[in-house]
Amino acid sequence: MTTPPPPPEDGDLFVNTNHTSSTENDLPTLFISSYGHRVGPLLPTAQVSIDLRNLPNPPKNLRTGQTGLSKALRDYLFSMDEVQRRFEEVITRISSRLQEARENGEDQIRVGVCCELGKHRSVAVVEELGKTRFPGWNVVVAHRDVHLKRSNQKDRSRRNRDLNDSD
Repeated sequence: MTTPPPPPEDGDLFVNTNHTSSTENDLPTLFISSYGHRVGPLLPTAQVSIDLRNLPNPPKNLRTGQTGLSKALRDYLFSMDEVQRRFEEVITRISSRLQEARENGEDQIRVGVCCELGKHRSVAVVEELGKTRFPGWNVVVAHRDVHLKRSNQKDRSRRNRDLNDSD
């Protein structure tokens, strides 16, 4: 049994090594990253951007304590026709961009997939994309914001009050 990687440092991407194919070959690399729109833009900028904020969020009881890395959460999301249709659209869009990249001799493509916080919908979709075959490409999956702590409402209210008091 292998030891899991240490938690990421601030600003580092969480790389799920379950989906990292060997890049010790001559194949080009497809980097697929999840991130939270609220946290800020993905850097370096992705050539293909996918926004999943319009997909339904899993129910709170399923979201609490779980992320898109959880099979139960992914199973719930992908049981919805809307999510399955959107996933197929995403695969088509990525495949089209990969064909274009191949024709132009590009050896790296970056895909960014966001939802509001980068913990549930985007992570679930990126995990499933990591299982998808993109022939002729190495696939590397990463999650920028999956392990960020969500600031709770009290802290936010306190900060707003402190800002208003300083006026």
